[in-house]
Amino acid sequence: MSIRPFSAWTYIRNNKSRSLVLLLMMSFITICFIGGMYVDNPIDTFRVSKSESDRYMHIYVNGTSNDSIEEYHQMQEELADQLPEEAREILYINTRYFSFETIMLFDCQIDGFIFQTPEDFEIFKQRTHLVPDDIVLNDFEVVTSEQLAESEDLKIGDPLGSAKKLKIAKTFKGEGMRAYGVANVGATDEMLVVSNDGVCDQKLHDDLRRCAAELSRKYPHVKFETASTYVQEVEEQMGFMFYVFAVVVILVAIVLLVTINAVFTAAYDKRKHEFAIYKAMGFTKRQIFRKVASEVLILNLGAFIFGMLVNVGLILVLNQCMWSSGYHFYRVTKSAVLGTLITEVAVVVTIILLNWRKVRKCEVTEE
Repeated sequence: MSIRPFSAWTYIRNNKSRSLVLLLMMSFITICFIGGMYVDNPIDTFRVSKSESDRYMHIYVNGTSNDSIEEYHQMQEELADQLPEEAREILYINTRYFSFETIMLFDCQIDGFIFQTPEDFEIFKQRTHLVPDDIVLNDFEVVTSEQLAESEDLKIGDPLGSAKKLKIAKTFKGEGMRAYGVANVGATDEMLVVSNDGVCDQKLHDDLRRCAAELSRKYPHVKFETASTYVQEVEEQMGFMFYVFAVVVILVAIVLLVTINAVFTAAYDKRKHEFAIYKAMGFTKRQIFRKVASEVLILNLGAFIFGMLVNVGLILVLNQCMWSSGYHFYRVTKSAVLGTLITEVAVVVTIILLNWRKVRKCEVTEE
């Protein structure tokens, strides 16, 4: 296939080394992709752990003051009449917090539900479908997701920290950090509200979320939490990470813009004779600009593809290495995509506009 002398491909083909350097430099734009994956990972761990629709509502007293305790007891007396018709089964529980690390080495915690009897655990299992049907627990036994067990290096039969009686009895497959147990330790000030019949549809999700919002307004000293509100609170608490990432994106864009534009400027200065020939042949400023812009876009496309292939390979390798430790990248995140696109637009569009400025200053034939 012949290549037209004035086409963008002609310059790239005749200047392979310089084009390769530019391509490699522009491929660094996709560093924002892997950065976005890292920044989103701690929050994504909670999203995956609570990825189910709202199948239960967790209720507990928020504070230790007398007012909080009195309000909680008042709420208990009035709760039955305020729950959705399809979710009025109440289970009294305790919670135990399990620690785990994310890819960014943040020490995070997630709550595990400890039921008072094996029968209560069976009800929870049947009404929420969050635990495999074949999992059966006896008193002082705990079941965790495989990922949580790997993260904490827990083996079957291991005791849970200072609670010597509580022991890991089983693990189950599935992503996320999850733990459920049985321990009859007496009175508790926490409860779970689950469906009456095990139907976990959109109506249950909407009704539980609405009910949690209404009860939170009525009883401000009591916490009403669903899976989705739990994740929402985590996102708010860790929202500062997105500001950090925004600063990183801006810095990367500025550094790459300065360095890549310097290389393009050097290349442009060496091409003045080439542009003089185009001038003599009657090409206009707009035609020359389209040629230079096409070169930038083609190099950027090649750089983007190359950079993303490197990133995908890096993520696969990292996941393979870290899987046994219980943490990994779950999926492509919005932050990764958005950060890369913003950097792409900022760098590429600015370089094209700067080239347009140079072409306008060039003494070539007017249209």
